[in-house]
Amino acid sequence: MSSDLRVPTCLPFPPIGASAPCGWANREHGMTLIELMVAMTLGLLVLSVVTVIFSGTSGNRARLERGGRLAENAAYAVELLSDEIRMAGFFSETNFTGVTWQVPDPCAATLIAQGWSAVPFTAPVPIAGYQGSDAVPNCFTNRKAGTAVVVTRRVSADTTAPASATGAYFLQASKCASDPAGWFYSGDQAIFTLHKLDCATLADIRETVVRSYYVSTCNECGTDNVPTLKRVELVGTQMTVTPLVEGVENLQVMYGFDTDGNGNADIYRAALSGVAGAPDNDWSNVVAAKLYVLARTTDAEPGYVDSTKTFDLGPAGVTQPAGDAYKRLLLTSMVRLNNPAGVRETP
Repeated sequence: MSSDLRVPTCLPFPPIGASAPCGWANREHGMTLIELMVAMTLGLLVLSVVTVIFSGTSGNRARLERGGRLAENAAYAVELLSDEIRMAGFFSETNFTGVTWQVPDPCAATLIAQGWSAVPFTAPVPIAGYQGSDAVPNCFTNRKAGTAVVVTRRVSADTTAPASATGAYFLQASKCASDPAGWFYSGDQAIFTLHKLDCATLADIRETVVRSYYVSTCNECGTDNVPTLKRVELVGTQMTVTPLVEGVENLQVMYGFDTDGNGNADIYRAALSGVAGAPDNDWSNVVAAKLYVLARTTDAEPGYVDSTKTFDLGPAGVTQPAGDAYKRLLLTSMVRLNNPAGVRETP
């Protein structure tokens, strides 16, 4: 009888090189509870760091966007007002010898209310204004108390074809000595028969431009309370109100009056002097304007309180800190009225 010694095929602790214990090859290796808790803690720490970094980056980006939008809005408002004032008083080639200047109602939309008449010869002033304490006509809806209103008048830089001179008010100025009149102001295209210097070519026809700027307490009134620069404009034969720049919360204007007729501003005032017959009591003598535009962010700045900043608004004085969460920016600009100033200059 021979002995047949064999290694069991299933041992709890097989020797080196032998097969694995029964069932080991199919056994799954998992994590202990402690290992799982450590992994979760590390994951939460990483997530917290990422959240803080993302939150900080997002906040910085939002602040930069608010600051950039504030600067852009303020600069655009100043540029818009400056361009409009610079063009005020452009009445084509009209000769104003013997004119009596008028200050028409900026909200009136009828032809006769625009200030033009042939006998006696009258025409509207290029610019006029209302200071913060003045009552204003009713077309300046939701005007913010204490803010100024500036009204400009001119004709368009673009000419209108005779066949298209309808549905609005137009000015045609003559340069021909044999024409029956020096100018025509009308909404009837058949009226415009004046000529240029050669007395053969029809003179240019230009549409009236009447624009007033003011600060409203809201952009879409009834929906928000964001202060907004708005424009009241004669469009065709109707006055329309258009929101222009959100965040503009104050507008002040100082007007430069030419008191000696040389085209340069000699005295700056927020309104007429009230002295009868004085040059600074006549809007037609304004040849320059200084603008003060105060804008704020349209959204509140988290964690910010405006507790120290003050702004010099010229005729309105120095503001007090607002004490709110909006950042503010003040821009000023000096603008020359090229048209009324230019004709006064000594050759």
